[in-house]
Amino acid sequence: MERLLVVTENPPNAETPLARLDGTPLGNDLVYMRNNFTPPERGPSAIEVDLGGETNTIAVSDLGRFAQVDVDMVLECAGNGRIYMDPTPEGTPWDLGGVSPVTASGPRLLDVLGPIPPSMTELVFTGADTGVVEPEGAISYQFSIGREMWDRAILATRLGGVPLTPEHGALVRLIVPGQYAMKSVKWLRSISAVSQPFFGHFVNKYRYFGDAGYDDGAPVGEIRVRSLIATPGSGERVSTGLVTVLGSAWSGAGQILKVEIVLDDRPAGDADLAPRPGEYGATPWRSDIEVGPGSHLLSARATDIAGNVQPDQSVWNRNGYGNNVVQVVGFEAG
Repeated sequence: MERLLVVTENPPNAETPLARLDGTPLGNDLVYMRNNFTPPERGPSAIEVDLGGETNTIAVSDLGRFAQVDVDMVLECAGNGRIYMDPTPEGTPWDLGGVSPVTASGPRLLDVLGPIPPSMTELVFTGADTGVVEPEGAISYQFSIGREMWDRAILATRLGGVPLTPEHGALVRLIVPGQYAMKSVKWLRSISAVSQPFFGHFVNKYRYFGDAGYDDGAPVGEIRVRSLIATPGSGERVSTGLVTVLGSAWSGAGQILKVEIVLDDRPAGDADLAPRPGEYGATPWRSDIEVGPGSHLLSARATDIAGNVQPDQSVWNRNGYGNNVVQVVGFEAG
């Protein structure tokens, strides 16, 4: 049975095997795990909601009364690929499997909340996971999103067509498609509207410092364009001749326009792109290449509709976020 690849034991963090990242939405068992604290056994059965007046509660069991939507999307940790930065920043040592294509299901956030006073500019989401951080001490995991993201967000109760498991935020979690997953708060217990910017611990933590593409302190947000090779895997041995290369590509900015294949530093044409399942889904791709005997290096570079292109070298930043450097896979043929 295929399993996640353990990154840290405490708190539990684990990666999706790269061979499963061909763009096919994954079930709960193969979706990567990211935790800042020891996860709770499950979240509360009701969500406290304060939109600027009195506090109300919404029972999780009542979320089924609202229209349900299925969103094909990519969940990706902002630190995915951190170990490929030089020097490697501190933080969870993610390889490239801190990402998973998923189908998240539940009601739209705004359908559940209803009208929000125009004076409120952000919604703050609090999870049931708690821990101790410096300098604040004991806190709950919290993140906020601005008005520009409210209409895309959903309160997910299912992942891959089945109820959320405890590892992935049961009973209900926020999902913010197109954004790095630190905003998709798990084990949701409260939602609060605020009229001023929220500067909690994790909102302050997930920022770019020392990144050439951003002003210092810019918030981490939209998922950067990336392509990953699912097969052949690193170190794999294949037969000479025609080799089928499979992978997937995605971007928070929108559609993938092309994936360029390079074999042994020589262009090997553009991959064939399959239809993308929805606005935020991963684009499966395929390329058939001719290989002779010996060792080979293979890469796949994606370009999105906004003109963003994966860099050939890592763009370093202090916290190790958003590293979308082109993946290079070494394999043998013979």
